[in-house]
Amino acid sequence: MTIVNNAFIASVLIYSFLYDSRLLYIFIGIIIIYQVLSYLFYPNVGYGSGRRRLSQALWSPPTEGVIHNLVEIDLTNTMKYLSSQQAKDSRVTLTHICIRAIAECINASRKKICGKIVFGKFVEFPTIDISCLVNIGEGDDLAALLVQNADKKTFEDIAEYINGKAKLAKQGKDEEHQQRSGLLKYLPPFVISLLIQVTSFLTYNLGITIKALGLKKDCFGVATVTSIGTLGFKNAIAPFTPMMRNLLIVTVNQIVDKALVKDGQIVIAPTFQLNFCTDHRFLDGGAIVKSNKVLYDVFENPDKYARK
Repeated sequence: MTIVNNAFIASVLIYSFLYDSRLLYIFIGIIIIYQVLSYLFYPNVGYGSGRRRLSQALWSPPTEGVIHNLVEIDLTNTMKYLSSQQAKDSRVTLTHICIRAIAECINASRKKICGKIVFGKFVEFPTIDISCLVNIGEGDDLAALLVQNADKKTFEDIAEYINGKAKLAKQGKDEEHQQRSGLLKYLPPFVISLLIQVTSFLTYNLGITIKALGLKKDCFGVATVTSIGTLGFKNAIAPFTPMMRNLLIVTVNQIVDKALVKDGQIVIAPTFQLNFCTDHRFLDGGAIVKSNKVLYDVFENPDKYARK
């Protein structure tokens, strides 16, 4: 219904400018009344932080088809690999390995799923770019850091880039993030919602870069990874963020020891849930099965994927 709503609003505005300005006054008047009512009934309640305003602007009741793929992964070999790397002062973490793993999953069915749907057409991306959400404000702010060509980068390459960009963002020195989030603290949610729809259409549908807002074309890539294990979540699923227009969003949950059956024996092994929220327009059951095989292989044989 988004295109219908947008077309209706655009029609009202165009008609009012061309033929009858009274329609524009009614349109603006309804918005003003809405704002006045919000202050009359809730005078002491603000919109909250910039991130809270963004959340209100983005989400509405779900109407689209999504597939939730909850994958439990045995981390025995991965933890051995990480331990060996820590001895070498490596800064690679499970999240960095997950980013490469997701890129490999997408590469397994690249021609069918590595792209975007615009104007009802599937447009393939030339590279596999993965966003990583990083907490930079103690829960009040998130930065989306885009790892380009993630399938061709080593774990070390990904770790170096993510850690470096996250440090700049936390210090307020990342120009792109400052441009993206700067306006949020001054605008009400309904204005943010309209701004997001316009900028998403320009950057995603038309492939236009908006330098003033720190938005490049397709700037969130084909997928997003968010790590919430440090917050104590063991089996959470992250929702889609409309402005990012991703094929999937992947949640990295907390590492827990579980009893597993290996070679007919019950053993205690480190595991975690890597949970997927996927767009059904791109993915079906067959593609997910194929991707899961690659996913398991990355964590079973991390040394194999540690190199380019």
